[in-house]
Amino acid sequence: MSAEAALTERTAARLFVKETGLTFGRWRQHLKLQVALEHLSDGSSVTEAAFAVGYSDVSSFIAAFRQLFGTTPSRILSG
Repeated sequence: MSAEAALTERTAARLFVKETGLTFGRWRQHLKLQVALEHLSDGSSVTEAAFAVGYSDVSSFIAAFRQLFGTTPSRILSG
C-alpha cells in the first residue's frame, strides 16, 4: 500500500502510528477482534469466532480478546 501512496514503508508506518496511535499490526488485531465480537453477538461460539477471524489457536484468541476488552469471550456471551 505504501508504494501506491508513493511513500516508503517506514514513512507509511510512522504516519499510520501518528494518525491512529497504533502500529498497523496492532490496528489489524483490534479490527479482527471487533469482527469477532460481531460474530459472538450473532450467536457464534468462541471457537467459531476465533476461526472466522483467522486465529488457528483458540487460546491465543482468548488471550488477545481479554487483553483488548478486559474480559473473556465467554463472559461476553453470558452477559
